[in-house]
Amino acid sequence: MAKKVIVVRVGAKTTHIVHMDNVKVNPTIYGCIRVPTPEGVVEDGTIRDVVELGRRIKSACRDKSIHTTDVIFSVVSSKIASRETTIPAVAHNKMEQLVMAKVPDLFPVDPSNYIFSYVIQGKEYVVENTSQEKEGEEQPEEEKDDKDKKKKKAKDKKKKKASGKNVSKMQDVYVFAAPEELIQSYYALANAAGFTIVSVESDGNGLFQMIRRQVTDDSVCMSVQINQSGTQINVIDSQKLYLQRVVPYGVNVFTEAMIQDEAFKVSDYEQAFEVLSTQRVLLPSLNAPNPSDDESLEKRIQVTNNGDFLINNISRVVDYYNSHYRDKPIQKIICTGQGCSVAGLNALIASELGIPVETPQDLVGIHFNRKVTVDAALLQYVNCFGGVFEPVNFVPKEIAQKEASRGGMAIATMIFTGAVAISAILIAVSVIRLLVSTSANSTANTRYSALAPIQGQYDNLKQIQMNYTVAESMDLLLTTNNNLFPSLIKEMSEIVPTKFRILSIQSDETQVSVNVTTADKLSSLSALLIQLKSISGIKDARVSGISEGVDTVTGKKQYQYSLTFVYDNEEFDKALQNILNSSLMDTADVEEEIGSEGEVE
Repeated sequence: MAKKVIVVRVGAKTTHIVHMDNVKVNPTIYGCIRVPTPEGVVEDGTIRDVVELGRRIKSACRDKSIHTTDVIFSVVSSKIASRETTIPAVAHNKMEQLVMAKVPDLFPVDPSNYIFSYVIQGKEYVVENTSQEKEGEEQPEEEKDDKDKKKKKAKDKKKKKASGKNVSKMQDVYVFAAPEELIQSYYALANAAGFTIVSVESDGNGLFQMIRRQVTDDSVCMSVQINQSGTQINVIDSQKLYLQRVVPYGVNVFTEAMIQDEAFKVSDYEQAFEVLSTQRVLLPSLNAPNPSDDESLEKRIQVTNNGDFLINNISRVVDYYNSHYRDKPIQKIICTGQGCSVAGLNALIASELGIPVETPQDLVGIHFNRKVTVDAALLQYVNCFGGVFEPVNFVPKEIAQKEASRGGMAIATMIFTGAVAISAILIAVSVIRLLVSTSANSTANTRYSALAPIQGQYDNLKQIQMNYTVAESMDLLLTTNNNLFPSLIKEMSEIVPTKFRILSIQSDETQVSVNVTTADKLSSLSALLIQLKSISGIKDARVSGISEGVDTVTGKKQYQYSLTFVYDNEEFDKALQNILNSSLMDTADVEEEIGSEGEVE
């Protein structure tokens, strides 16, 4: 739901109050109030008695059950100056610096006593500055043939394109200057009435923002807001304000003439305005003829002619505009304010200026609540209606500095809060990691405590295993081929012939040589060699040096020869390698267990 606001316009004679939504698109109007401005409380827009005026505004809102405390003030004052200027098109947050740089050239005043603000005019546009290059060569007076002419034309076209161009985007802005004292008086009024200021608007800008929404095409219109004692004139189109003037004449030029003439029987402005609104007092033109000397018509002519002050001032504004914007003539006049309720005033202005005059029937850009009566009287509030769209927003320097400091503190607070949040996240991550590590350490310690009672038995078992491996290794390493010699002789005795006698034996770590004598036939040697191959631990058995002789004791024939064979170490080498591999694996297992125990600790 849109936030509501009251828009207050303090005039010299009347204060207008509008209760509406504070939105920029189709705000809803909930109520309009008009109360007399107390005598002497306002002087050319500056509030002199904030207490009395604040009480009057608060009471009027209370009577209409309006409890909104947010307020926008629309300031009516001749002290507010405005100028149009052009700046490079930049981002909105960078425009203020460019505008303030132009202020000394726009307003010949002491900047310390004034508040400056601006509104954007229309859309950004492109400005193109073209500087032609100087020709470096003279062109021939005559071309030889058509081909040369085509070449020349293409060359000239290329040179034209090569001309230097400086293209830049520009933006029109309308700059406002208001005395600091004037704006401060409205902040004091808000404080006295218990309101919170949303913005302080220039009355002319509020009118422009509202009326430009009534221009639906590209034509230029003059907005004439005729109030009680002044008239505000804006020359506009749907996007831009071309000219703004304030004329010190309003409906009072007619009412004062009526009050001074007893024939109209009115004693004050309200009575005279009632007659002007309900009866056709004004004539269609100034200096109307009265051929029959009708007294009643003569009274009407006098009242109508008194409007010459107002119409001549409007005419001078039209002439001034036409002298500066000849290519954009004024197509029509839109009449608003209290003057649009005066019967015959539109026709009088149209007749004297020669420009069609119309009064808006439906206001584009706003929506009225069903409780609001829609009639011509609402046109006196158009300045207030436009206060929510794009207000000038005058802010006193002291308040602007406080808001800037508050903004700086807000940024610092955000940075500090962000740093604290990041620190909290890092601390949380560290705490989580610590908890995970603590949990893992606790689990490992529990497991270690559970295994501690059998650690001694495990250590003894490993020690026995290592001792056995060492003993087995030592036994194998100390074993030599000669150690196996007695068992070898025993096995040989079981397979040699019965008359086999060993004369001598020579043995080393590689082979055995045996000198043998036997009375058996030589054919038994083949069987002996075959039997020797079945004995494990030897290989390559052979017989050499066979000699024949006679036994000195028996006198029988006998043979003498040498039997040699080589030790077979293949089985020994395999056994030794197995033992070494087993020892290395046991050592690695022990080192791994020692390392894991160190990690647990």
